[in-house]
Amino acid sequence: MSSVSRLVSSVCKKIIKPYSPTPISLRCHKLSYLDQMVGGIYLPLALFYPKLSNTWSNKPNNVVSQHLEKSLSKVLTNYYPFAGKLNDNISIDCNDSGVEFFITKINCPMSEIFNHPYFEKHNLVYPTEVINNQYTYEGSLAVFQLTHFSCGGIAISMCLSHKVGDGYTFGNFMNHWATIARNPLSSEIYPISPKFDGSFYFPPTKDEDSSNVSNNNIVPQREECVSKGFSISSSKLTALKARVINESKVQNPSDTEVVSAFLYQRAMATKKLVNSSSIRPSLLHQAVNLRPPLPKNTMGNICSLFSILTKEEKEMDLAQVVSKLRKEKEEVKQKYKNAKIEELLPITLEQYRKANDLLVNNSCYDLYRFSSLITFPSYDVDFGWGKPEKVISPLSTSNPPIKNMFVLMDDKNRDGVNLTCSMKKQDMLAFERDEELLRFASPTS
Repeated sequence: MSSVSRLVSSVCKKIIKPYSPTPISLRCHKLSYLDQMVGGIYLPLALFYPKLSNTWSNKPNNVVSQHLEKSLSKVLTNYYPFAGKLNDNISIDCNDSGVEFFITKINCPMSEIFNHPYFEKHNLVYPTEVINNQYTYEGSLAVFQLTHFSCGGIAISMCLSHKVGDGYTFGNFMNHWATIARNPLSSEIYPISPKFDGSFYFPPTKDEDSSNVSNNNIVPQREECVSKGFSISSSKLTALKARVINESKVQNPSDTEVVSAFLYQRAMATKKLVNSSSIRPSLLHQAVNLRPPLPKNTMGNICSLFSILTKEEKEMDLAQVVSKLRKEKEEVKQKYKNAKIEELLPITLEQYRKANDLLVNNSCYDLYRFSSLITFPSYDVDFGWGKPEKVISPLSTSNPPIKNMFVLMDDKNRDGVNLTCSMKKQDMLAFERDEELLRFASPTS
């Protein structure tokens, strides 16, 4: 038993089923083509709450657990595929078999988890079997854990199979669950009532071809890497934006554009130092949420992708990278803007094909993947005892982490950016010491 796992003193497992049975008409949830494309990796998310305030501060642990279990059961009625069983790569049998819910106690304060230099200790707040087998886990499609710390704080984590949904689906679910928990006796309707109709927009392949689609796996291969977190404050973000505005035609750069471009630039620069050579040609892949043009209540995998290519050192300029990102993003938005429903899948597949061809035809290039959850209401998830002190983003705790993966999120105050990056160890050692990076980004531990 490792020194980290010795901190866990008890584990209890329950099965939580939907409060109301799923109607026969919804029992068979067809996967969309994009659902079929993604691998079965589990996306992790954890929310940390300090010692519970107001009426919750003196309640025993089992009351907190029951509060979460009851509200989880109710919200699963709306998110019925989460409680079903995957049928090959074709559909989900929404049979209300339920989701796994673990309750643990950890013999250390919450701060000890936060202050760990990398992310190994963060895995304690996730169900062990899921986090150790994120690509092969065969339990429920959504798995939850409530963790009690010795300081009185708690963490609530969830691992969701990518087959069921993307980061947007994740965020919408957590806020819907929290709304029900805060108002258990209210008939309040959550503003975004989910619809699992992705197959209408992205029709699945024929049953006999479904296994071939999954071979086109858009979840990257695993490699031995380390993950580390950084934060960019409001003032530093403003300074980066000012640099872009002064040196390019992009006069309203977004947080995602500026931070992605900056991290990409610094990762390429430090990789050059590691290899003691000229710049390695590199690709930046950026995931794009398709809501809009699709309805905001459409759940599942509703994402597209665009890429930029950097071959020469003169192309590494921050303003130039932001301009490239803006140009590609606008071209993608224009493609979808007036697209008919039957054109959505061909457009999306073409975007993935273009990105894949760039990589296949340039196999010696470095690939950097970016996913932004900026503007997602992760810090609004209030179950009745206040908003989280910290949110750990999806894929930052992947085991092992995904090489050259960057996940961006708002900070708690919504004016800065928290980020997690995963790299090979020697690349991370150079990256985390980069003076230009540290002028704008601070390590979070």
